[in-house]
Amino acid sequence: MTDTEFQPARMPANEERRLSAVKRSGLMGSKALSRFDIYTKLFRHIAGVPVSYTGLLDEARQYFLSENFTGCLTGATEVARQDTICQHALLDTQPFIVPDMRQHPTFQAHPLITGDPHWVFWAGFPLVTAEGFVLGTICAVDFEPRELSETQVDLLSGIASDMVLTIQMQTDRQEQAARDCERILGDLQRAGITETGTARAFLNLCMGQPVANDERATLIALGLAQETETGLDLSEEGTTLKTGNGLGPSDYKRAVSPLKNTELLDSMFAMLD
Repeated sequence: MTDTEFQPARMPANEERRLSAVKRSGLMGSKALSRFDIYTKLFRHIAGVPVSYTGLLDEARQYFLSENFTGCLTGATEVARQDTICQHALLDTQPFIVPDMRQHPTFQAHPLITGDPHWVFWAGFPLVTAEGFVLGTICAVDFEPRELSETQVDLLSGIASDMVLTIQMQTDRQEQAARDCERILGDLQRAGITETGTARAFLNLCMGQPVANDERATLIALGLAQETETGLDLSEEGTTLKTGNGLGPSDYKRAVSPLKNTELLDSMFAMLD
């Protein structure tokens, strides 16, 4: 590789633990990503740029969670890590802002700068977890040099932080769901339910749904159900198993939006107006 070629970034000092955090998110290769579009839309408007995108980086690739590329990578879902600009933003938890990449020694030889679509301005804001691991970036791009004001940097940093919160909340919910399933399956097995069909029948009964005739007898034999005047119902033992695993009525609480900082939102929308 010559000095005039784009140079890949060195590996972060915490790369092994960083990769574990990326994999834990469960987002690499996922498809249902529209929930992240709000972040790139806000990023684009607040920075005043035509292009914004966000993605996570593992050992081999950058996987895009949301993007509106113009003139390049249209429809792409990922790019090799060694070819990304964002790999250089993994080395710090602070924004990496380059007013003119044509003049920057790290980026001036990159194909996106030297050829179509000729990116010029780039600002990469790292997605930093509470543990200090950079999962990836959310970025703003322009085709001409520009600067970001202190207010813009603060607002964009807030968006990046909120996006990480969304990712971490989702990760926590996924892991809790897995723990709940493991616990429920264990309790069902201890109650004598060892077949998938019987487990599904018990869960259907918990939800008030019909149960197949061949499974009704099994649930009754296990002491988890009983015939009543109104049909098949949970026995006392079955009801205890149901409520003990949180399968009964729940107290629903109003969900708080990840974009919960009203002062941040007011400032964002004031800029959009």
